[in-house]
Amino acid sequence: MKEMSELDTIAAISTPPGEGGIGIIRISGAEAARIGAQILRHPSGKRITSWPERQVRLGLVLSPEGTVIDEVIYFLFKKGRSYTGEELLEIQGHGGYQNLKKILNAAIKAGARLAEPGEFTKRAFLNGRLDLVQAEAVIDLIRAKTDLAHQVALTQLRGELSAVVQELEDQLFEILVPIEAALDYPEDDIPPLVREQTANKITVICRRLEELLANADQGIILREAATVVLAGRPNVGKSSLLNRLLGEERVIVTPIPGTTRDFVAETIDLDGVPARLIDTAGLRESDDLVEKAGVERTKEIMKEANLILVVLDAGEELTPAEEEMVINSKHKPLIVLNKTDLPAVLTEEELKGKFPAAQVLSVSAKTGAGLTALKAAIREVLIGRRDFEEHPVLVTRLRHKEALEEALAYLRSVVQGLSRQQSEDLLAIDLRAALEALGRITGRAVSEEIIDRIFAQFCLGK
Repeated sequence: MKEMSELDTIAAISTPPGEGGIGIIRISGAEAARIGAQILRHPSGKRITSWPERQVRLGLVLSPEGTVIDEVIYFLFKKGRSYTGEELLEIQGHGGYQNLKKILNAAIKAGARLAEPGEFTKRAFLNGRLDLVQAEAVIDLIRAKTDLAHQVALTQLRGELSAVVQELEDQLFEILVPIEAALDYPEDDIPPLVREQTANKITVICRRLEELLANADQGIILREAATVVLAGRPNVGKSSLLNRLLGEERVIVTPIPGTTRDFVAETIDLDGVPARLIDTAGLRESDDLVEKAGVERTKEIMKEANLILVVLDAGEELTPAEEEMVINSKHKPLIVLNKTDLPAVLTEEELKGKFPAAQVLSVSAKTGAGLTALKAAIREVLIGRRDFEEHPVLVTRLRHKEALEEALAYLRSVVQGLSRQQSEDLLAIDLRAALEALGRITGRAVSEEIIDRIFAQFCLGK
């Protein structure tokens, strides 16, 4: 088998599978024009001998046997002026899997290699067209679940987070360079380190890192969607509540307790914040093996949730198991008192008195009463009352958050070292470590393994 190389010319279908008006094939690499000349012809059937850059042309795609596959339009981007930074030929044919597969096969027979998932964007990164934050933003833009998530991804694709990180790196280099110079050339007349002034500069950088980290968890939620679990004993109305929140009959609802034996998950848009709602099996002791397995799975899901909605029945007394569920919740729970359209046995006032730290909301999944307030409360618990238009630059990946936290720890160590008269060679070690941590965000200092892992998440053809 021929070993894959970054010098290969690659090809892939760049539009989703299925029928469509247009389907796109991309061919990227030094051989793109040569491959195009082999498989494309003018509408008259003549060979193509000139490739005007970025001019749309009509043509025919031929199979290796010389038969016409499709009538297409095509255009060529020269090296350094394309998405990948390489010579790139784009062919737009009629949508449909069989048609596009035949065009792709013709390109491969002519010398192209089938692209790996994310390889086009990986080449854009390796060729300096995008940094790693921007490359990750491409997939985030594709997968954005809400308008706000789309806006944040677009901000990162335009390089705004990268610019902030670059500015911080530049400031650290300004501090590190004279320290390194004094260490490397002690015989030269280099001004001594002014420790208090240097500590003040680093403290300003630390504050900027803290600002970025303050919104990181909310940024991660915008990208990934928060996990919100509806938990409670059987027949309290969890499935009905999920259907109401979704605005559709997604889950079967019956008066028989234990109807939901596994979990059902759907994503909703809470005013720009994506939340993955999970309807779980009712929590109770059971001899039924399937229901018992569902209860155990519910407990595992609850451990990973960003928020637990403890759903109670207003027509039933609070049970010891429900009380324990509220008290032992990993996160501060949101108590949802359901069935308030019926005569009340359990009241909101009683619950607030018993659980003063918890938020309690009364709703009726049957009538829809209280649902607007519940959605607003879920959103506020997940991201607070922040208006993200005031914070256009957000950290949205755990990888970025961890790198910022590491850089911040090293810089705090430098500030302490300056006050303790620590030697300059030790200060330089921590400054370099902070710079390396920041460099991992944009890809300036990141391992090949991490790069491969990031681009493996992409779809084929992007």
